[in-house]
Amino acid sequence: MALSANEIKEMTVGLFLQESERDKQHKVGASQISDPCTRHLAHALVGTEQPPQKYWLGGKVGTSIHAFIESAIPNSSDTRFAGAVIERKIELGDVPGYGMVSSKPDLLLANHNLLVDWKTTTRAKIKKIQNYVDGLKDDAASAYTVQKYLGQANLYAWGLNKAGTKIDDVALAFINRDGTYENDIYVLPTKYDEPFAVALWERLVNLWSELDAGAHPNDYPGHPECYKCAVGI
Repeated sequence: MALSANEIKEMTVGLFLQESERDKQHKVGASQISDPCTRHLAHALVGTEQPPQKYWLGGKVGTSIHAFIESAIPNSSDTRFAGAVIERKIELGDVPGYGMVSSKPDLLLANHNLLVDWKTTTRAKIKKIQNYVDGLKDDAASAYTVQKYLGQANLYAWGLNKAGTKIDDVALAFINRDGTYENDIYVLPTKYDEPFAVALWERLVNLWSELDAGAHPNDYPGHPECYKCAVGI
């Protein structure tokens, strides 16, 4: 029996919308802890149910790119990947009354004391980020994104250093979902910033303590560059 175009589309969408392991995550991880928006970190901590996302396809494409990289590294002949550790769970620490917080760094290259975090984006957004990083143009949205992503990577590095794996450097590797060649991959390397990671962790612990004592997530300010705040989620 023939299937209609609408049925084939429905089947395809259903594949993308299947629940993933990340969707099943109930506790916060480094990507939430590093969010400059305190209100939405608070919502994540108390487990506020989020409405369905309207614009979800870019994220699914990003997840597919991550999956490709994970499968490609073990088959690479590039010796710089020797000893690579991919998506291995690490413990960041225990939050009293909340529990153990863990995360999975994208790529650990212990031979180089390096932590790499893959990020997918678009050519338009990465151009703004590059201009911001190079000091060519102020851009509040790019500043928000870079702060969040570097915070996430430094939290990973902090957890690894505490566990005995020395990390000196972190790098964000941006891959454009609408890119066409190698220049659509941009890498932002930085030195590991322990005070930055510790400040994010202390914010988390203090925030949970206040929530546990009766504070509500909406008691906290949103952030002018937070997408969820902007759309009222």
